Parts: sequence; C-alpha cells; structure tokens
Amino acid sequence: MHTEQFSYHRAESVEHAVELLETSDDARILAGGQGLIPLMKKRELTPDALVDITQIDELRGIERTDDTIRIGGLSTHREIADSALLKETAPVIPRTVAHITGGQQVHNVATIGGNIARAHPGYDYEGALLSAGSQIVVSGPAGKQRVPVSEFVRGPCSTTLAETQLVTSIEIPVLSGDRRGGYAKKKEPASGNAIVGVATDLLFDDDQSTLVKSARIAVNGLQGCAVRLDATENKLEGKQLTPDRLEAAAGDASSSLDSSAVLDNKKASAEYRLCLLEPQVQKSIRQAVGERTLYSQT
Repeated sequence: MHTEQFSYHRAESVEHAVELLETSDDARILAGGQGLIPLMKKRELTPDALVDITQIDELRGIERTDDTIRIGGLSTHREIADSALLKETAPVIPRTVAHITGGQQVHNVATIGGNIARAHPGYDYEGALLSAGSQIVVSGPAGKQRVPVSEFVRGPCSTTLAETQLVTSIEIPVLSGDRRGGYAKKKEPASGNAIVGVATDLLFDDDQSTLVKSARIAVNGLQGCAVRLDATENKLEGKQLTPDRLEAAAGDASSSLDSSAVLDNKKASAEYRLCLLEPQVQKSIRQAVGERTLYSQT
C-alpha cells in the first residue's frame, strides 16, 4: 500500500524541528521510520507533514554527563546494544535491546526516541527504562522538560508528548556499586513484541557481594504501560540473594498488580500473560546475576 500525500520538511536543529511542528496542522516526526512508515502505508496514520530530524547531530551519541548517561534520541538499537558505556553502567538497557525483533536492518535504523514515543505496550524499551530509573527529555516551544518514564507513558500508544514536542534524549542515573541487568520475554510469534517482558536492574556493593543493595524490576506487555513489580523488589532488596529467595520473589510478582488491568486480547489472554510472569521474572533475575557466586544460604 501507499501513503497518503504529505509535505516533507528536513529540520536543521531541534529549534527548527519545533518551529516546523508549530507551523504544521498535523505533522509527525520522522526518525528511523520503522514504526511510522508502516502505519502510514496502512493509512492508520495520515499526517499532512513529516518533519525529518535525522540530520540533527545533537540528537545522537551516548555519553556520560556527571551522574547520568545521556542517550541521544536518534541513537539506534545497534548503537545502544554495542555501547561499552551502557554495558558497564546500565546493562539492563543493552541486554533488553538484544531481544528486540527485526534483524540487522531494523537494529541499524530504528531509534530509541521513536520507540519510546510510540509507547506500544509490547515494545521492549519502556520496561528497561523504567527499571533503570530513567527520564525522558523532550523539547518544545517552552524549552526542555525532563519527565520520568513512569509519567511519560500514559497508556497504550499514549504519552505526554504534545504535538509540538519531540523526544531529544533519555537520561539514566549512574549508580555507585556493581550494577547488573537482565531481560527476559515471551514473544508474540508474528510481531516479536513482548507478550510479557521483564527487565531487572540490581545493584550490589561489589562484584563479590550477594546482598542486593537495590532492586528495580519492571514488566511490559502485561498492561497498557510498563509497571514495577513492587512485591518482587521488596523480597530482594536489602537481602542475600539465595535460590529460595529468588523463587519466592518471582512467585510474588503478580501480588502487587491490579489483575483487572492485565491485557486480554487476541494476542494473549490475561490468564496466559499472568502465567508467564513468574518464569520470566526468574529468567530475567538469573540473567542479571550471571556467573556471580550468589547462592550462599542465609
């Protein structure tokens, strides 16, 4: 299928992109285009204009700035998966990206900014960014805003982004200690999106410690937006990580959730999604822990 006709504009800066968004009645940001173009071809989206931001250098790069890691909104899945800085400081992010379906072509083109702006419940980034305590940086007519990812995503394919704003970067706090990350998901057979995807961000004092200093675990695909698994986190935080405790923590994963909010559709029933939760939590935590000697008993 072909798209409806639209006008094309290439932005030279973030300010220029905002100006173009302000002066167009119905404009969309074009970054990697992996989500936007298929929707336009199916006529599910018919914008009057596209604002191409791919030539804006300030939207690129992954760098440390004092106590945060800044990921430019145009950073591709491949750049994030290959980032040595992220592997060291926030490993849940590149480990999650490794599970994104689409092959080399998608990973080389699709961007983190476009992915999180789309806010599809089956996409993988949201859970990982939530577990890492991230903020989304958006720019608009009033300047820059930093919005916690938990507030940025309002529901399925819905965010706080105004029509005149765009995602410029993502900021992830740097933590002191040995930070470990993991991601596990059950994929939809057709799309590769998550039916249930669990992101784990664990912090230990050092690489020999088995005491969990902090635990942040989030799930996407289960509800309309990613949610923290508070009960699981509470079972782990401040305690020695033993096999029994890991199993108990995973077994409690659904106890803090609103079961009425679990997605129930043709992709998967609510009952099936909840059945998947415990094993995916276990897999995610075990991946985060890796080869660590953590099974000393209390």
